[in-house]
Amino acid sequence: MDTKEGTEKPIYYQVFYQVGEHMFLPDDSLKATVMRELEKDDRSISSLYRTLTDEGIKIHRLVLTGYLKAMEDMGVLRAKEIPPSKVYSISLTAEKDIYQSIGEYCRNMDIPDNKRPAVALYVLQRLFRRPIFQGEMRRAGFEDDIEEFAVGVAGDERSEAKKMLANRGHSLPHRDPAFRVDRKYDKEFDEIILHVLLQRFKASSLAVDTRQTTLGL
Repeated sequence: MDTKEGTEKPIYYQVFYQVGEHMFLPDDSLKATVMRELEKDDRSISSLYRTLTDEGIKIHRLVLTGYLKAMEDMGVLRAKEIPPSKVYSISLTAEKDIYQSIGEYCRNMDIPDNKRPAVALYVLQRLFRRPIFQGEMRRAGFEDDIEEFAVGVAGDERSEAKKMLANRGHSLPHRDPAFRVDRKYDKEFDEIILHVLLQRFKASSLAVDTRQTTLGL
């Protein structure tokens, strides 16, 4: 077997690829970590492997290689050869997840900078009907001190939310804090969700003025 970085092709790669990316890991922590790290800078397979290991995500290096290749083939990532390594970056055409879409729109809204993370937290907690964890806020692109504008959630409420996420394959650090924001941002919620829906279905051209239209939720 050729062990040069970026060229390992374990025999099970084709099987995994045909089934889909979720075969590689029973939760989405791998993809979330990979995308988060690649948002910072281009990374080699070895560099990503070290980061995943440091964060407690156990995955064989050959499986990671196949996973990254699958993401490349699906258009999520792009790769370039920088001998002796293959270096990955996020494709400019990669589809954003719900956290990234909400976070990006919040950062582009005509509102004060210190209001944006609170709006993002409110949108997520109302959309998911539960407290939101710090790791989820990071996925939306907000690293600020959430304690400044939100209320910490502990006890059974936090435990139930974490258990629900785990049952659905979403892994979070054991001590990841959860939060809610008591102030309501209903107008912003309507605007953001409408925008995300139109973008998701590529229907923005059908709307007259999305910033003045509400969902009536």
